[in-house]
Amino acid sequence: MPLPTRRLFLSALLLFSLAWTAPARAGSEQQRLVDRARIVVEEFLADPEFQRMRVYVQNAYAVIVVPDLLKAGFFLGAEYGKGVLLARDVRSGAWSDPIFVELYGGSIGLQFGGKASDVILTVMNRAALDKILTSNFKIGTDASVAAGPVGAGVGAATTLQFGEDLYVFSRGKGLYGGLSVEGTAIVVKGDWNNRYYGQSVTPAAVLDERRVTNTGSQALRDALARF
Repeated sequence: MPLPTRRLFLSALLLFSLAWTAPARAGSEQQRLVDRARIVVEEFLADPEFQRMRVYVQNAYAVIVVPDLLKAGFFLGAEYGKGVLLARDVRSGAWSDPIFVELYGGSIGLQFGGKASDVILTVMNRAALDKILTSNFKIGTDASVAAGPVGAGVGAATTLQFGEDLYVFSRGKGLYGGLSVEGTAIVVKGDWNNRYYGQSVTPAAVLDERRVTNTGSQALRDALARF
């Protein structure tokens, strides 16, 4: 191979290698989910019905944001969605970069119709967060859950007691006879995390140690900081 051609080939190979290993950029499937999660957070912030939600986010150890949690069924319900989980530093209040999670499950009850709901789950203690990250986690089995308060009243942050491990806040987009996340499994999507950060990462490296970052999540973290 002639020397100039060889140099061009090696340069192209290097650029390809850098593009393959670089963290996910705008347009990737992972970045699109992060961007959708940011929009969901901003919509909750702008909705006066969720004013009382602020104190829950401010005191959470982590939040899980799920755009379009899909539920469908008649008496036998099923649900599925992808979301992002971010941890809050309890000392500084700063939010971590996200990791990706998957929610799925089913339930039997008085349910009807179909619905896509934007959902934010607040994780209120470290034990519940650890269970999500290290085990086959099911809401209601491995941690208690309750519906977050909805309404324009102002919550009293100084006297509020967080008696549940998780609280769920949802904004529905369709017809369904109530939203229940009891029995829903939450699974960390390791392959998506690796693609987003361009390397093999653990949840701890992103959420606790904060050794890796992706600038594409800054807008989402800024939105959560507004709570």
